[in-house]
Amino acid sequence: MPDLHDTIQYYRAQGAPGDQQMLIALVREAQEEMGGVLSRGALAQIAQAVGWKENTLCALIRRVPSIRLEDAPNRLEICGTCKKGAALRAYIEDRWGVRSGESCPSGGFSYHVTPCMKNCAKGPSVRWNGQLYPQAGIGTLEELIGK
Repeated sequence: MPDLHDTIQYYRAQGAPGDQQMLIALVREAQEEMGGVLSRGALAQIAQAVGWKENTLCALIRRVPSIRLEDAPNRLEICGTCKKGAALRAYIEDRWGVRSGESCPSGGFSYHVTPCMKNCAKGPSVRWNGQLYPQAGIGTLEELIGK
């Protein structure tokens, strides 16, 4: 199995610093090599190697649901269109002190308000690590975050 340095060198040769798709592929492969969760140290190493600021790289990877950082290995998404979901969004924002696009290290998740999940008849809907939970309530959120 290649080490992170070899992986970075390969993707740099493929144009990762200037090609966001290649950069995302690099981050995904590094995450896979690290057992499914990307450490902050590895993220810093990648950013330095491709000449990006770490904050800029973080902003890019926040938009890729499959990338998991060690301080927030889970991803919570709540429909932002559904009025039924307003109470769930308020609960997460008040209880956990996060806003959409932020990570909640104490809860181990990143939080994202999404466009319509196309599940309105069974709303409100939430997605936890890509799995859809229809007719979700605060109990559903507490159970998911508590795992």
